[in-house]
Amino acid sequence: MTTHSSREKNLRPFKKGADARRNPLGRVSQARSTWMAKFLNALAEKLDPDEAAEVFVKRYRAGIPFFVGEAHERLGGKVTQPVNGDLKVDGKLIIEVVKT
Repeated sequence: MTTHSSREKNLRPFKKGADARRNPLGRVSQARSTWMAKFLNALAEKLDPDEAAEVFVKRYRAGIPFFVGEAHERLGGKVTQPVNGDLKVDGKLIIEVVKT
């Protein structure tokens, strides 16, 4: 019994080699990059930097996690993360289970 027959008709396997539907480099597509640039430029034209900074600082001081994390990444840089899982850390990892 096939339950997804209407969707299966539209499926096409990837072609060997270059295929327009696949981005082998993992980069953002040109269309998305162009859209994002236009969006950010339009936002910059309408946004007052001082007002935006004020809103950001209020949210940061309120302890909203997104704004705290974003501020730390912008001011201090992102923390490097190992890609292959090799952690070279001296010390101990302590995991504490707390029952509430």
